[in-house]
Amino acid sequence: MPEKSKNENENTNASGSPTGPPISSLYLDFARKALPEELRVALHLADGASYADGLVKVLFEAALKGNLNALREIRESVEGKATQRRNPEGPQKFELVVTYDESPLLKMVPKDNPDPPL
Repeated sequence: MPEKSKNENENTNASGSPTGPPISSLYLDFARKALPEELRVALHLADGASYADGLVKVLFEAALKGNLNALREIRESVEGKATQRRNPEGPQKFELVVTYDESPLLKMVPKDNPDPPL
């Protein structure tokens, strides 16, 4: 089998630098393949269903049966991990009110200045 040059490798950009984890692109390629007919029928999926379609169905069914790992996987895929979540409603405005015991402007004026700040 001939060796691929760096430019022929799907996981590198034009400069030859990796564009992502190689295993991820292999998973993606496989997920897009058609599910074998026997498995497609057993899962009650439509003609042309892919491995990804089968995985989604099995994962959702497991979550509906109470599998917390499946539920967590779905939630994190949709919303992100709890530490990565963004506000789904978008940015919101809020007002911040700061109260000083003594005006900071008074601290900037020399004490011997006869003209008080406005």
